[in-house]
Amino acid sequence: MFDMSVFFIASKLFAIFFNPLWQVIFLICAAMLAQLFKARALSSLLLGTGCILALLYSFLPFSEGLLRPLENYAPKPSQAALAEARGIIVLGGFTGDGKVSASRNAAQLNYGAERFVAAVSLHQKFPDKPVWFSGFSGQLVQKGWSEDVIITRLLADLQLEDAPFYFERKSRNTAQNAKYTYQRIQPNASDKWILVTSASHMKRAHHAFQKAGWQDLILLPVDYQTPQTGSQIKLSPYRSFHNMRLFFHEFFGLLAYKLTRRI
Repeated sequence: MFDMSVFFIASKLFAIFFNPLWQVIFLICAAMLAQLFKARALSSLLLGTGCILALLYSFLPFSEGLLRPLENYAPKPSQAALAEARGIIVLGGFTGDGKVSASRNAAQLNYGAERFVAAVSLHQKFPDKPVWFSGFSGQLVQKGWSEDVIITRLLADLQLEDAPFYFERKSRNTAQNAKYTYQRIQPNASDKWILVTSASHMKRAHHAFQKAGWQDLILLPVDYQTPQTGSQIKLSPYRSFHNMRLFFHEFFGLLAYKLTRRI
């Protein structure tokens, strides 16, 4: 049975409030409601706050400045360090909509697809190392193909179904990734394992895996959204709101994990 803990359900329900677009929408709706009750000063304050946030969230220097420290958490490891690893762990979250995949009978990938690309690339460089994909679904209500089904189809499409790829098929969040993968692999204390996930997610993933008992991880961040240093002054709402969504997701994720002692 898949873990539908109170923490998991609450995290999905409250996630909407951490989405920058919904923050602006809620402020505008609140301003309209205040206007209906003749609270013009409050309405102006809420509307002005919403407009200011929308502008800030739309500029790359602001969003990149917040997201960059998370993405710079772990430097890229050397090829020599990667070669010393016992195996590879790739966190889920890079597959597309399972319902669309099932309906179209075609595997989908999302913006985190570099995790899958990294897994295949590492397999090509180190064909004898086992590669573990960790994750069932991050959706509150899973519909269509789960992550492991989509990945299995992708590997079959690449004619890699006989390669040493393995699955942890229960986890719904990062803490469960760490816990259940540890239970499946049962690594020796001296073993080194490569951990692959998006750069913005690496800090929370690393701490969660340490909490679960992983002692010697080689961190391989992928899926960068910001340059390592510097930033261009550019109005780019789509890209900037995406950066802000990643930042809020990880900022509040780290806070929630600390408060609930998951890291």
